[in-house]
Amino acid sequence: MVNVDQIVHKPKNMSWEEAGALTASGQTAHTALQELGVNKGDTILIHAAAGGVGTFAVQLAKAWGATVIGTASKRNHEYLRKLGAIPVTYGDGLANRVRALAPDGVDVAFDAAGDDALLASLELVKNKERIGTIVAFDLAEELCVRPIRSKRSVNRLTELVDLYSQGKLQIHIRKTFPLNQASDAHREIESGHGRGKVVLTIG
Repeated sequence: MVNVDQIVHKPKNMSWEEAGALTASGQTAHTALQELGVNKGDTILIHAAAGGVGTFAVQLAKAWGATVIGTASKRNHEYLRKLGAIPVTYGDGLANRVRALAPDGVDVAFDAAGDDALLASLELVKNKERIGTIVAFDLAEELCVRPIRSKRSVNRLTELVDLYSQGKLQIHIRKTFPLNQASDAHREIESGHGRGKVVLTIG
């Protein structure tokens, strides 16, 4: 059962698989960028930018007028470029690589990767209120940065659907699995480095 204030009409050109992928990850990304105050003219660093939440965060930040730098493995760099982000490889030396790409500094950092990404963000963003994570909650508390949990609403979902209808938001589905192969879907997610969302289908 879903409350009426949590749903909107699905556009005719949106598949049910896309609709399923949009609502959770899209609203998580929207919540994060809103809480971090992403605005036109900002430079934002998004960790795990090619993943399910990261893909939406990149596109939303671009739609809101920000410059986006996204961390990803080399094989996902071209994918990020197509979404409008400047790709950068994660790992040792990340902060220096980002500084080279953004000599005027980074205003915001959004972490969907984990502890190392969050620590690198502290080197790059002066205002801790504009650093947030959806995964490293214990470290966030220790470092006094924002732990972010998704907040779903009809207004949030409406904005996402409108952007999709305008062609400003792509929904990338990496792979679909029937419900009886949910364990395979989890293994696919845990393999890491994948693009977009893994979706379970019913029926």
